[in-house]
Parts: sequence; structure tokens; C-alpha cells
Amino acid sequence: MTDKEKYDFLKKYNPDKSDAELKVLVKEFKVLEAGFPVGQGVKKIIDFAKSVAAKKTPAKKAEEAATKGKKKIITKGRVIGTGIAASGVGIYNTIASGSTAIDPNASAAELQAQDSFAQAIANADAQGVDVTQFLQSPTAKQLGLGANNIGDFMAARGFTNPLTGLNGIGIFTGKETETLVPRKKFGGTISVSKPELVSLSNWNKSFPVDAAGIAAARQKFVSAGVLNPDADLTQIKSAWDKYGQLSLDYSRAGNKVSPWQLLDIQKGLTGGGGSKTEIVIDESPIAEADIKQVAKNQLAKSLGLATIDDETWKSILKTVRKNEAKKPTKTVITKSGNKVVRKTTPGYGQSDIMADVEAYAKTDPRYQDFQTADVFGNALVRALGLKS
Repeated sequence: MTDKEKYDFLKKYNPDKSDAELKVLVKEFKVLEAGFPVGQGVKKIIDFAKSVAAKKTPAKKAEEAATKGKKKIITKGRVIGTGIAASGVGIYNTIASGSTAIDPNASAAELQAQDSFAQAIANADAQGVDVTQFLQSPTAKQLGLGANNIGDFMAARGFTNPLTGLNGIGIFTGKETETLVPRKKFGGTISVSKPELVSLSNWNKSFPVDAAGIAAARQKFVSAGVLNPDADLTQIKSAWDKYGQLSLDYSRAGNKVSPWQLLDIQKGLTGGGGSKTEIVIDESPIAEADIKQVAKNQLAKSLGLATIDDETWKSILKTVRKNEAKKPTKTVITKSGNKVVRKTTPGYGQSDIMADVEAYAKTDPRYQDFQTADVFGNALVRALGLKS
């Protein structure tokens, strides 16, 4: 629903209101609208317009009281509408001393407006928004709401969560500023440390935008074992938001703990130190039978030998074992938080045996003759068309 449509509804039910008054009412309805269910806009604006039309100005009420010969009593906690019903909620008994949380004389439309205002505050608080801005609104002033009684106002409507921005509820950034305050009893001043508190929305917005700042933030999470050293930008931002929310949760429970202190706690739980690397070396030898089979096949190709004599076998086995010991299979295990990554580098294997046997064959005087004969023999066979 557009502002023009809201204005028209209010004008219809309040034709005596000025243009300025109607525009104020439109703004007030927009504040309340945040807490309305989807699709309820038209019904709510009509109820709101009717509730405004039903209000009596202070002058009218005084006139009626005088006519009836009755004295109008205004309690300390009662706030009277300004005459233009700026908040649309009219007269309301605030939660001051001697007054009630919900005005029993309020109309259904008034109660709905009050409930909607409370819902709008709750919605903002759920998103980590500083709700003190609502206390500066005309609606809050009309209801007489302030930092001291907004909690009771919300609790009366079922919202008991401590509100962000009030009574020290917020994310402690870890920074503190020293301020001088007067000493009541002895005079002079005393230095007091004041913690810097921010809302969740402002904490999330404070995520660094420069490469150095992002790298520094990542290192803190890596050091605590929360992220891997290769964490990308989205993972760092997610961790930033997550620990900001956790800090706010602690604050609501009465504990001032910064996201960085929470990382220190996490580091203590996991052992910290960021990622840890472990290297596992497999030095188990290759079976002799497997070595002998590979060597036999390779010697058949290199020297044309059908069998391996004992002397040749001993020489080949000695070379294989020596080189095998120099190249074991290695597995590098990296642990970062709950994540474990294994990377295995294969050691000495079949291809290495073949290479060593080929090198041994080249030292044999028969190697060159066999290779030459084999080349010419194959060429002759192909020339005679006996082999493709």
C-alpha cells in the first residue's frame, strides 16, 4: 500500500484533520505497519483510521467533564493525546509507578495499535537492531515509554527478551574508553572504563573491506581452529556474523563477552593453534615375489631373458631395496577444527622397479646387441608383411 493510499484512508475517516496532521498519521502508521501480518494492510489502516476518528481532543474531554460536573483526574502515568492523535493509540496508562501495563479502558483498535508497536520493536530486536530509536518516535512519546519502562510494556505483551541497546545489551567490541565522572561523596572526578557496545546489525556492517583487515580477521578464526587457512571471503564473513550473534546472546544472558574473547574460549576447547599437520610414513617393503615378477618381465623386454639367475636377482633386489627406502609412501594429515584433510604421496612402486631393472640391463654387454637385433628383427617382420 502506497503512502497516498494510506493518506486517502485516513482522510476518509478523519475529514476534519489538516494535511499536516494526516501526513504525521501516515508516518505513525508506517512505524506500526512493521509488525502487521502480511496482507493485513487495508484492514489495519481502516482500524487505525477509525481509532483516530474515535479520539476526543483534550479540549473536548475537558468540555464534557465540565458539562457533567465531574473533575477530570489525570494520573502521573497517564498520557493524553495531542489533539491530532499523532500516534494513533490515544490515551494510555504507561508502566510508571501506580499504573498498569495495559490500559483496561483502551478500545480494541487502541490495543491493536499498541500490540503492533510492540511487535515492530520485537521484530527489530530479533534482527539485532538498536531499539532505542523507537523510544524517540512520536508513538513512544504518546505512550510515555522510555528506557525505564519499555521492558514492562513489552513483557505485558509476551516479549521478554532483553532489548538490544538498552541496559547494556549489545555486542562488546573488545574496546573500552576511559571517561572522567564526578565523585559524589568526596568530590573531584574518577576514571571509569566504558565498554563499546554495538548492535548486531552494526557489528555485521563493520566487517572489514580491505584485504589486510580481512586477512587479519581470518587469522583470528584460523588460530582458534574455527576456519581453515584457505577459507574464502564468504566463510570469513559467515564466521564474523556468527560470533557477533553469539556475543549478543551472551549479553542478553548478562555476560559481557566480545566475539574475540569467545574465539579465545573456542581455542581453549579445541587446543587452538589453528591447523595441525601430521605426517605418516609407510615403510612397509614390497613383497619379493612381486619385485621378481616385474623384474622378470622387464628383463625379457630388455635382454630377451626367459629366466633370472641367482646373481642377477640378488643384484636387482639389492638395488630395489636401497631405492625403496629412499622413497617411502607419505600421508600428510591436516587437522583444523573438526575438519581433517589427508594427502598421500605414493612412494616407490612398480614403475620405479621397471626403471631400476632397465638401468641394470643397460650394464649388461648383451643389452646393445639384443636391442639392435630386436629393432632389425621387427623391421624385417613388418617388411615381410608378417606383422602389422
